[in-house]
Amino acid sequence: MMKLNYIKTFFFSALIAGVGIFTACDDAEYSALDNHAYIQEALNGAGAKVTVQATGETTTTINIHMSNAASIDSHYKLVVDSSILDEYNKQNGTSYVTIPEGEYVLPEDIVIKSGEYNAEETTITLKAFTKEMVDSGEAYALPVRLVSKDGNYPVMPNTGTYVILAENIIQFSAPQFGGGAKLYSPEYISAPETYAQYTVEARFQISNTNNRNRAVFSTNDGSGHYILLRFEDPQSANSDHPAHSLVQIQLHEGMYVNPANHFETNKWQHIAMTFDGTTYRIYVNGIESGKLECATPCLTFKGVNWFTDGDGNQSGWWNGCNILVSQIRIWSVARNAAQIQNSMTQVSPKSTGLEAYWRMNEGKTEERSDGTYTVFEDATGKGHTLETKQKVTWVEGILSTETATPWK
Repeated sequence: MMKLNYIKTFFFSALIAGVGIFTACDDAEYSALDNHAYIQEALNGAGAKVTVQATGETTTTINIHMSNAASIDSHYKLVVDSSILDEYNKQNGTSYVTIPEGEYVLPEDIVIKSGEYNAEETTITLKAFTKEMVDSGEAYALPVRLVSKDGNYPVMPNTGTYVILAENIIQFSAPQFGGGAKLYSPEYISAPETYAQYTVEARFQISNTNNRNRAVFSTNDGSGHYILLRFEDPQSANSDHPAHSLVQIQLHEGMYVNPANHFETNKWQHIAMTFDGTTYRIYVNGIESGKLECATPCLTFKGVNWFTDGDGNQSGWWNGCNILVSQIRIWSVARNAAQIQNSMTQVSPKSTGLEAYWRMNEGKTEERSDGTYTVFEDATGKGHTLETKQKVTWVEGILSTETATPWK
């Protein structure tokens, strides 16, 4: 059994999108004031990426400014305000958790001296993440608010808040399959689930696109209604796309959509399909690449399959192709582009609407009367396993930041 390992090195992206719009009207009122303080980085949403080392402490900086020169020394501080993060999560459909107290250090006194427009660079210290934080699988963030200590000059509500999102780099193992993985979920067969909206997504690497009808995902309700997500067109290479490099959505109504963007071989790629009740959308590496208007009723997911042959007869369309598989998920909500882009390599198992989540980083072997199975657990705890009788070759030491992984 292969274990998930984390490199305790992290990237921090300071983002203000979705946060800096909470109180625009308040800011308009403050614009008439003679002077006020704000966080410079909050003006345009730009943020610094900081690698937080595995041990010790790492620092990142922000800049505190005044709209006009201060006439007297003015003192400020940063405080952690989880309500900022609650609003961020609400507006962006995310589920970030505030970094625990004691795992960061904020300055006690930020001084803008008389005659100055800004304080010296403000340093925020981030401690190496604890094992408990890493193992939880949660996505962490540090929401900070600028507060006046002496009341000399007010703080702009809008640009006085800032959210630092933490994205950890993961070292993981992944299963490699020679030919179709033929993964299926027995629980979705014995206890089908019906979703009015849904998202299915996977991150994977393939060695070639030499054949058509290679299904990435398929499901059906047992009565003729189905969804098939498969490598199909173009049937021969053209100036825009290699042969069979487009992952097509095909529906039981005979409708289909080909994406505008194709998959590259021997590289980690991400595919997502969403349905919001009226429109199917397909995303390739987080980029919306095609849509199809089709108002269909709720779909019952039964017979969920990943990386099988599209005709259902296991006729070997995947033969001669290696596949590395990671981060497979099913949601009962239609995720948007930003949500998909921000969580391609990891997501919190507690995310709203996440119904099944297979990290594919470990598997257990089970001997049964009809053969040897590899079983992959559902990280949500909802009990949807994936299993296969196909041979698994484990590839270890993969980094989530890698664009490509050598085949074994």
